[in-house]
Amino acid sequence: MAQEGLSSILFEVASNKPKACVNCRRRKIKCDAVRPKCGQCSRSMGFQDCEFVDEGPTRTQMLEEQIAILGGRIEELEKPRELRSTFKLHNPYSSDRRSTSLPALSPGGSSGHLSLSQSELSFSPSATGAPSFSEGIPRVELNALVSNFLDHCSQFGFFLHVHNFREAVAERSGQRPTPALLDAVHLWAVHLAGPDFATHEAYYLSHALRSTVAALSGTHPNTVLHSIQAEVLLTHYFLRNTRFLEGKYHLSAAISLVLSSGLHRIRSADAAFARSGPLGPPFHALAPPRDAVEEMERVRGFWTVLTMNNCWTTADGSPSNISYTMPDARIDTPWPGDIDAPHNQFQELPELSIGTVTTFLANLPDSGNSMAALHAKAAILFEQASRLASQYRPNMTNDQLNQFYASFNSMDVLIEGFRSTLPAVQIPGHWHGHGARETLLVHALACVAAIQLHNPFVVDTASSRERALDAARAVVADLTHVPVSDFGFLDPIMGVRWRHA
Repeated sequence: MAQEGLSSILFEVASNKPKACVNCRRRKIKCDAVRPKCGQCSRSMGFQDCEFVDEGPTRTQMLEEQIAILGGRIEELEKPRELRSTFKLHNPYSSDRRSTSLPALSPGGSSGHLSLSQSELSFSPSATGAPSFSEGIPRVELNALVSNFLDHCSQFGFFLHVHNFREAVAERSGQRPTPALLDAVHLWAVHLAGPDFATHEAYYLSHALRSTVAALSGTHPNTVLHSIQAEVLLTHYFLRNTRFLEGKYHLSAAISLVLSSGLHRIRSADAAFARSGPLGPPFHALAPPRDAVEEMERVRGFWTVLTMNNCWTTADGSPSNISYTMPDARIDTPWPGDIDAPHNQFQELPELSIGTVTTFLANLPDSGNSMAALHAKAAILFEQASRLASQYRPNMTNDQLNQFYASFNSMDVLIEGFRSTLPAVQIPGHWHGHGARETLLVHALACVAAIQLHNPFVVDTASSRERALDAARAVVADLTHVPVSDFGFLDPIMGVRWRHA
């Protein structure tokens, strides 16, 4: 009997059928569970993805969860200001919430609901305390991967002081980074580690996404700044992996945090604007910075987000999330400095600052000469040139043409003047540092700005054709003289820029 019982158990385990995919479950139809795409989904014209719950949280589930969070954020921002003070953050995974019903994204256009139980939403203590790696990579090995990521982190939007961050992670000085930021860094560390660690990536991605949900409910003194950094890293991660919808979601979250915390008004000479501005008082008002390094981190955080916004929204033709040319949305934050320079070379911020972007676009002199500042300026030129060129129409009236060509000529002069002042790409002895990669990136972006500006006229106008060709040749020349293969990693936007060239 004992043997018979054992055989029965083994039979039951062996005959356990694969679970149906998410699409077939929702449609309540039979699924053959063939991976990576079942027969039903292969025959359907409406389903691009075929996802299985037993592989962990699906992309659809993660997107639905993030959309619900963003919807709540929008609803909260739409409340009258007098009601905002009563808004309290909560842990969406607390034990008193048994389930969460999220709107399903149905390719057919019908609405439905995906109910996630508490057990499906459970995650590690990283949302409220130190991350647990019992299911992941051993801590010693993970720390080595983190160190490798930090060697290249500037290419992926890391704007914090790298040395201080290393010390804080190792608990040698300062307070340990927030769980949301640590999880985002761990995700990148595993992602860059290569195929040997690919099986762990989904685990760390799930942790990073869930940590960002409760990121602002913590008590860490740098909660907001670290949340912005986490969102920036997730944006770069998704864009690098061509998951553009998710990347743009996290970019929007980073922009929301930057503006709601007043990072665009740092050291503003307009006291009234600094206190309120067009969006009212900062919703996530920050305490005064503890030192010059922390203030520079905030400055760099703002410009990093603006640069990402300009590059990626322009690349896909979507509207910008930051209307910095409007008077009511003026940017006063000074240009960023090179935060990782030795302390005796640390660039001091101006005592007061006003109209940083509008001053630059007016072709007036400023003190923004650091590589981070040049990167931000190049991104602004790329965005402004592309949007100006898109406004041209052959059937414009004379007044419209005069106004367009006045703006066109001013932008052309500004771009060429900017290109002429850039440091040479070929910097001896810096090929393996961040400086060479950043210089190449800025040169490419400035050249693409020139190409975009003249693109509508290259067929019929010889001067525009020559200007665009000159910029394209400059990009090619830089690439032939620079050992790009030695860089290891590059900012994902470089692929987009080279395509435009």
